[in-house]
Amino acid sequence: MFKKKMLKPKSLFFLFIIYAISHILLNTNYFYIHFLKPSFWAIFLIIFYRQEEKPPRNKEMNIAFLISVLFFILDFVSGFLFGFQKSLSNTSLIHIIINGWKVILPICGMEIMRYKLLRRNKNNFGFKAFITIIIILSEINFKALFLSRNIDFFYYLTSIIIPIIAQNILCTYLSCHSHYNTTIIIKIFHELPNMILPMIPYRDWFMAGTFDIIQDFILYYVFQSFIFRKKTRNHVTHASYLLTIIISILFVSFMLGLFSYQPIAILSNSMNPTFQRGDIVIYKKEDKIVPGDIIVFQYQNQIIVHRVIYINEYYITKGDANNTVDYIKVQKEDIKGVYQFSIQYLGYPSIWLHEWFTKENEFARKQ
Repeated sequence: MFKKKMLKPKSLFFLFIIYAISHILLNTNYFYIHFLKPSFWAIFLIIFYRQEEKPPRNKEMNIAFLISVLFFILDFVSGFLFGFQKSLSNTSLIHIIINGWKVILPICGMEIMRYKLLRRNKNNFGFKAFITIIIILSEINFKALFLSRNIDFFYYLTSIIIPIIAQNILCTYLSCHSHYNTTIIIKIFHELPNMILPMIPYRDWFMAGTFDIIQDFILYYVFQSFIFRKKTRNHVTHASYLLTIIISILFVSFMLGLFSYQPIAILSNSMNPTFQRGDIVIYKKEDKIVPGDIIVFQYQNQIIVHRVIYINEYYITKGDANNTVDYIKVQKEDIKGVYQFSIQYLGYPSIWLHEWFTKENEFARKQ
């Protein structure tokens, strides 16, 4: 038997940078994903891993486990509200083992490495930020990021990249105050539904990203307020956190369409002067639609807000600022709701993001 070694901090950092660069360059390579990447972490764990002298506190691990299980159950139960879809992963026993090799093993290795890198530098904000950024880059699929169409780019950013950023900020925070077993539990449970469930709840891009961010926020709140709390904390601080959570949940519920009213940003001036580019339109789900109503409907990958001119077999629409009716034949199932009112200027951040993504994707396609 060989003796397990402990890497020196500089060697560990150098190894970490080599892995990150390799991932950025090879993250879409089949051989890398299924063999090289998990093999790297297997060798790291076998040769260089050594149990820490200070064992993890059971309280921290139990909290991470209980919250992760709770969200796992909530995620599955949400399928009874939003419907189920077939999992993209094969859930046979052999494929679960393969997924454990290529998914769980890298998670364990990365979180142990993160912990070892940060434990001697947990008060160095610059170093913590640098390590977190590099880990985030090592988890992003750059091919999907730069070669997708602009609408897919936005979906990938919202449902994948932003949750990855939120999760890694949380894991860095926990690595500086807890044990790596805590972050391993959190990240494994995040991957678990796609690995073991044949059917997973249907969630669109916004719902998927929001659900993950809420989970990370609640984990942070619980650990910050109840596990790592300082004696100087008071009831006012807890009340402010609770109010923030309530407001966030209400806002997210509104954005997800769990209420009758939903928002959308207007990208053009086709309905001027009723509302114009940069405004936020609030619409409501309605069953009865008559000529003169302004409807929000989906056409291919676009959401359009135009007025109904007349109704025959289809809904014929027209923008108030346009000279001709739309060539689109809108069906009942395409309609998302009826215009209620608008708020000026609040939609500009969405427009700027949309234009920026469009320009970036056009540039990427020309390369």
